[in-house]
Amino acid sequence: MTNHFLKLTTLVMFVALISTAEAYAQEWRGMARVGGKVVDDASGKPIEGVTIKAMLPQSDNRGPQEKSNAKGEWAIGGVASGMWAVDFIKDGYETRSISVAITEGGGRRPMEIRMKKKAAPAPDANVEVKEKLVQAAAMMGNKQYAEARVIYEDLATKHPEVKQFRPLIARTYYGEGNKTLAIEHLRKAAEQDPANVEVQLLLGNTLMEEGKAEEARQVLAAVDDSKVADPAIYLNIGIALINDKKQAEAVTWFDKAIARFPQHPDAYYYRGISHLSLGKTTEAKAALEKYVSIAPPDAPELATAKKILETMK
Repeated sequence: MTNHFLKLTTLVMFVALISTAEAYAQEWRGMARVGGKVVDDASGKPIEGVTIKAMLPQSDNRGPQEKSNAKGEWAIGGVASGMWAVDFIKDGYETRSISVAITEGGGRRPMEIRMKKKAAPAPDANVEVKEKLVQAAAMMGNKQYAEARVIYEDLATKHPEVKQFRPLIARTYYGEGNKTLAIEHLRKAAEQDPANVEVQLLLGNTLMEEGKAEEARQVLAAVDDSKVADPAIYLNIGIALINDKKQAEAVTWFDKAIARFPQHPDAYYYRGISHLSLGKTTEAKAALEKYVSIAPPDAPELATAKKILETMK
């Protein structure tokens, strides 16, 4: 008897809870209505497809949802009296939120809701710069140096805080064979960004090519070798010295390349050639043998190195 009574009581309470929840969920419904028109704030033209979401706070923000028609007309009906929160939502527009008192049986004039278009996002400067740099790089590849320079100079004007554009301008002059202007821009770039190892190396290399050996040595002597990431910098300087018949000085740069990049074969080859020109056969042989031992099979100087070693036997 007791168990039956408990079960019956539990059932009655469960039904009551369901009934209460249903009543609570339905309490936003009624006979009131509100409506109007939604238009573009700038043009005054109607906006179709705006989502109108009505929410009654005391009903846990429940309420109906509708859309505006082709004329921008909208209506929310079948709602209870109260202070309603209404959101107007449309892609491309700022969401408009209003509070409106709705009364059953009370007349209300149609409401005009004006919506503002979202401001276009400001262009990402990094994306713009990247696109311009890619475009200029393609021009450099096609030897359109003057055209590339226009892009670099425009970027330098727009972004004066960026230090990397002046060396690129210098490269366009270098590509045209105008090493005087290339050096001028590299000097300014080195002053602007003295910690830039690449700029220092480019300046030293270009000065060397222009026969300004003393200034080139001063610039290159200040370079922190630990920050050099490409052996080609040392090799280019050494090869330029070989071409100027300064083999002893060239060896110094090939030694730098070997000390920094011991597994790079080309430095050994050019060191061997330099020693050979200086009459240092033993040193030349050691360097060329090392080159042959680590050079890839398709290295262009491999056959020459082997022929030279054959003559040394």
